Amino acid sequence: MMIYFFTGLCFSGLGLAAYLQLHHGGDLPLRKQLPWLAAFGLTCGAASWIDMFLASGAPQSLAGSLAILRAAMQALSGLLLLKFGWGILDNLTPLPAWTIFIPGVLIVPIAYAITYASTTFITPSPIEIPVDIWSRYFLYLPGSILAGTGFLREWNIERKKGYTDVANLMMGAGLAFLFEAFVVGLVVPAAPYGPASYYNYNRVASNAFIADQSSPVMTSMLTAWLDYAEVLKTTGLPIEFWRMISAFAVTFFVVRGLDVFDATQNRQFRALQVERDQAQEAAFQAQIVARQTAESWTDALVSISRQIAALENVDDILQCIVQMARCLLGADFIGLAILNEEHSVLEIKCYADNQQTVMVSPPVAVVNPLILGVVSSSHEYLTRGDEAPEMLEHVTLTCDKAASSMAVVPLNLESHPFGALWMARCEPLPFSETDAIWLECMADQVVIAIQHGLMTAQLQSLSIVEERGRIARDMHDGLAQVLGYLNLQLQTLDALFKQGKLTSFQSELEQMRQAIQVANADVRENILSLRTTLSNEKSLVSALGEYFAEFGVQTGLDVAFINDVEGNINLSSVAEVQLVCILQEALTNVRKHAHASHIRVLISKQDEDIVMEISDDGIGFVMHAAKLSFGLQTMRERAQSAGGEFEVHSIPDQGTQIECRFPCLKPEKLSQHSLALS
Repeated sequence: MMIYFFTGLCFSGLGLAAYLQLHHGGDLPLRKQLPWLAAFGLTCGAASWIDMFLASGAPQSLAGSLAILRAAMQALSGLLLLKFGWGILDNLTPLPAWTIFIPGVLIVPIAYAITYASTTFITPSPIEIPVDIWSRYFLYLPGSILAGTGFLREWNIERKKGYTDVANLMMGAGLAFLFEAFVVGLVVPAAPYGPASYYNYNRVASNAFIADQSSPVMTSMLTAWLDYAEVLKTTGLPIEFWRMISAFAVTFFVVRGLDVFDATQNRQFRALQVERDQAQEAAFQAQIVARQTAESWTDALVSISRQIAALENVDDILQCIVQMARCLLGADFIGLAILNEEHSVLEIKCYADNQQTVMVSPPVAVVNPLILGVVSSSHEYLTRGDEAPEMLEHVTLTCDKAASSMAVVPLNLESHPFGALWMARCEPLPFSETDAIWLECMADQVVIAIQHGLMTAQLQSLSIVEERGRIARDMHDGLAQVLGYLNLQLQTLDALFKQGKLTSFQSELEQMRQAIQVANADVRENILSLRTTLSNEKSLVSALGEYFAEFGVQTGLDVAFINDVEGNINLSSVAEVQLVCILQEALTNVRKHAHASHIRVLISKQDEDIVMEISDDGIGFVMHAAKLSFGLQTMRERAQSAGGEFEVHSIPDQGTQIECRFPCLKPEKLSQHSLALS
């Protein structure tokens, strides 16, 4: 009774553990088979406890029912074990492909055994005996062998993975199930048919009988099995005891295996956690690299924009662009080509390699078909690796090796292609789509630099035309009128000389001398104004100070120039030009009309404005009478065109004060403009 009790306790514990593990969750390799294992354990436990009740001397009326129930439990447990064993063998460790032929090979002996077993059910014996015997042979025995084989195969797999703890438990579970196959599946109750007649609990058959009834091979196999059974018998312990030991071993190793599988999963989870942390660290490092790359490109683009804003030479800017692009993109060669004036030949303008950046002179024609195709189609091209070798010829000018990869982008001006920018590598490292995008950014900078150069040339031409017009007006208003006046005066002098009027002659001659002095002053002032307006080698304050000092020397006036602004005067280019022009016109008015002896110019900063004050001690004028003055109106319009203000304050015999105010550049616009001025 105690043996049956502990056997049932072991199997029930196995079923309960499998059930709890099933509801515990997780992703165990045994998870899909746990329902069958739980049902097998609980069924086996129930069968053992029924044996316990039968062994305790149950009433005769109840004993028959319990025996039938016990036979059903035995058959059901064998069926569940067979399902579990096949699942373990097939799902836990997938079978080799050749095992698909096993059912075909075994179908004949299995059919024979089933036919033989079915005949035993018609023998005049209790039905529970053949049910018990053949359920052990056909269900329990193969199920235990399959489960044991599956666990042993899993032992081999886990051992190769290095999971020693799991492997040892899988080996123990496999051996326990094989032992279970022997003590439960082979050792059956005694019966007058089949293997049960000579291999049963009592082992009534002798080795001589086996030798008489069996073939030599079968005699050898049965003798070995029966010798092992004899060993169990000689221990003095019943077969039920060894079944209890087998149940304990199966329960111990399987339950421990479930726990260790959890531990292994936790270990794998920790490994995955480490991998995730490493992946996050790698992603973080990739973000840092991407940010550094973006910062490098931003610095490069800002540097190029500053050079463009500083009106540097276009050729120097183009060399800087190709050199920066080569370094940032890791290319061995970057070339820039532009169509000639006739738009008939694509000529290399400049290139950069690992050693130098060169402006090509005289220009070299581009003959590579891929580059020419990009210019004609106005679409970028990125090599895929399947191009013919001749398609990558004449890509680099200085590399000894032929190019292995290349990316080409067109240069478009107002939607019309006029050139190409390409990069190449000699090593077998292809360019990515991102590299092509960055190359397009550099191509945009090339277009901007060329456009800016064209616009600068046009503006310079317009400035020259405008300056020529101003000079023509000044000459017409000053020198031309003086020369016309002198021509009339010469005629007057000739008449006075012929008439002998010497006094009048000398008076007219003095007037001519004064007119010539005025014309000379106008010409010198125009020359000084022209040189100051067109100068771009000095800062605004230096140019104003130099102009004012020379004005004082030319006119003989006492001049004072005061600059109260620390650092650069942060004005736009338009405001600087208008400020210089207002100063020039104001000083011209002082020289011609004010009759002043002292002039003072003050440059200061008030709030966010630059203020220029021009004051003199001349004769002044009446304010309401000067509102329609063309000169003052022109100066006011100049100030307003640059977003500034213009005011005049004058009192007769007390001098005149002019104040013009211009707003400073905003911080977001100051960086580029200040560098352009420097």
